Amino acid sequence: MKTISVSDLKAHWSRVEAQLRNGETFEVLNRGKPAALIVPPWPRRVFVWDDHLATAATSRGRTVEEVVDADRDGRW
Repeated sequence: MKTISVSDLKAHWSRVEAQLRNGETFEVLNRGKPAALIVPPWPRRVFVWDDHLATAATSRGRTVEEVVDADRDGRW
């Protein structure tokens, strides 16, 4: 983890952002005291679900209200 002051963060944001993309973490100091922690956005993956309709619940000829009522099982 790297440390950086607020003023340096403002002045060099593009460099900090590039390092964040590479997985670096920064502790931001305000007047020498920790003020914030900047971490990379992980996981940075796009969830792919090719066949979601094949695994979706079927209504089996029931109305939406009937499906919801059966799912709630008297809880509401």
